[in-house]
Amino acid sequence: MSLFLLSALLHAYVGLRILPALPGAWAPAALALLLVAGAACTPLGLVARRHARQPLADRLTWVGLVFMGLLSSMLVLTLLRDAALLAVWAITAFRPGSLPGAGISLATAVAVPALGSLLTLWGLVNARRTARTVTVEVPIAGLPAALQGFTIAQISDIHVGPTIKGPYLQSIVEQVNRMEPDLVAITGDLVDGSVAELGAHVAPLA
Repeated sequence: MSLFLLSALLHAYVGLRILPALPGAWAPAALALLLVAGAACTPLGLVARRHARQPLADRLTWVGLVFMGLLSSMLVLTLLRDAALLAVWAITAFRPGSLPGAGISLATAVAVPALGSLLTLWGLVNARRTARTVTVEVPIAGLPAALQGFTIAQISDIHVGPTIKGPYLQSIVEQVNRMEPDLVAITGDLVDGSVAELGAHVAPLA
């Protein structure tokens, strides 16, 4: 199954479950356009680096990853909504009128794209923040006195690539340098790409 077909099916599921329950005309139309754009852009972002040149490839990847985040949020929320509506149906089947089924359907339909958008925005903002530092003390029995207080700064999982570039890495380097560690350890997942593409962007580590 191709990425484009899978993306289309997942976006179609969200649309079929949410669009009919939205009020008015503009809200369903706006969400439908968003879902169509997401169905196309999500897989396009995943394959852009293999088929497009820079800087277009990075821009397409950016857009695709944002839409992927939106899809993942709305998909989970839609599944939760369906589970909630199933529970409402089961309860009202035994106790008719005990729950406002239509009101719950409307409220949850509005909540899915609203919460999905907010979660995506929060994730985007959080991803662009400079990575925070966490201090961990490691007690070692019998450690020589000369090594007491020895500090190691570990840098990991930066993933320099289509969405993480040199300026972001530079901010991390400056943050680590302010800590004045005795040793800096870079422990993996530094780049997502080739030396030719990203060599200049990891220069702050030199």
